[in-house]
Amino acid sequence: MANFLVRVLTAVVALPLVGLLVLWQRRLGFGVFVLLVAGLALCEYVTITLRANPLPQRAGVVATGIGLSAALYFWPGLALLWVSAAVVLVSALVLAAPGPIEVASARLGVAGFGVFYLGVLTAPLALLQRDVAAGPLWVFVAIAVTFANDTGAYLAGRALGRHKLYPAISPSKTVEGWFGGLLGGVGLMFLARATFFPALTLNDCLLVAVPAAFLGPAGDLVESMLKRAAGVKDSGRLVPGHGGILDRIDALLFVGCWVYAYAAYLRA
Repeated sequence: MANFLVRVLTAVVALPLVGLLVLWQRRLGFGVFVLLVAGLALCEYVTITLRANPLPQRAGVVATGIGLSAALYFWPGLALLWVSAAVVLVSALVLAAPGPIEVASARLGVAGFGVFYLGVLTAPLALLQRDVAAGPLWVFVAIAVTFANDTGAYLAGRALGRHKLYPAISPSKTVEGWFGGLLGGVGLMFLARATFFPALTLNDCLLVAVPAAFLGPAGDLVESMLKRAAGVKDSGRLVPGHGGILDRIDALLFVGCWVYAYAAYLRA
């Protein structure tokens, strides 16, 4: 419970600051913030997964991931070109220092996954804020529904959790917690509709909250799998009560991508 209170206090301090950036008329401000977050998360990622690799290779992975995220933000119409360039750059980085040939393909896979995991999945939230009608409100929805899902799952899991959801990767997650997260996300969406975002429809509320109940835990489990494979508890120590930046955004990466796709392309 003490850790939960630290997490809440951190959110109380951090969320208003993020909110000001989201609402800032200069849309570039939030875009730069997202790139900063992507860079910090990439640093944590390579520390977890590529700590035995040469420093220039790790730095190259971070730089390529940030470059990919920036390119997708500033020139999204050339996405295929940027993705192709990232594949070539990652391949060159690993070819320059492949290590033992028996594990070279694994190194290539880990380096490439990091670039696309964080280089691609950080961009949609910034694009959502800049390019979609009522974009800042949709960003608030993406962040809030992720937070509500996580909080609902935590509280329900603590109070009612009996059946493990995926013990091989995250022993603390429970089926009961998952249902609590679903209810938290749905409740948040209807609260948003009743308060700051009245343009949301019933379909919007359900088509954001229900997929988020699957995507948020999936993003969390992916990061948990990376940490468990590396034998670490947290991705870092930058965020009090939450561990590292990657610990805080793991679910939001997946949920934010869905909210962008829904609001920009799928919403009726």
